[in-house]
Amino acid sequence: MNGHDNDAPRPRRRLLLTAIPVVAGAVAVAVAISTGALRPWTSRDSRPSAEQSAQERCQADVLKRLIAPSSAHLADVRTVPSSLDTEGRDLFSLTLEEPLKGVDVSRITVLDVTGVVNSRNEFGATIQDHFDCRAYFVDGSLAHTLVLFDHPH
Repeated sequence: MNGHDNDAPRPRRRLLLTAIPVVAGAVAVAVAISTGALRPWTSRDSRPSAEQSAQERCQADVLKRLIAPSSAHLADVRTVPSSLDTEGRDLFSLTLEEPLKGVDVSRITVLDVTGVVNSRNEFGATIQDHFDCRAYFVDGSLAHTLVLFDHPH
């Protein structure tokens, strides 16, 4: 026997001692990702965008105005930037409605959310109506919405 026969287990042991923490770390990362504790593909700021906020609030406000909101189906919903119309369609919201009343117009931005809603009316018939919702943001925060339909609701 020579002196090198006892050296063979040492590299395997070193490999095993290195592999165990690596595997344990990989398992910990996999568990963290699967439980949502670690989300490498998203930013830390998970707040919805202005477009998402406007669309969600406008859709909720549209449903509140319907006679049978549970029967409603929204379609062709689009959100686009718009300009503030201080002498036309936005005048009422700016002069009479809180929280926009008295706010400097330079602080206000507007998104238009439009779409079509199909829902039952008071007689049980399904009607289709176009809606236009103005979402007003003050300093980047959603402050107010105004929903307009083509037909009375």
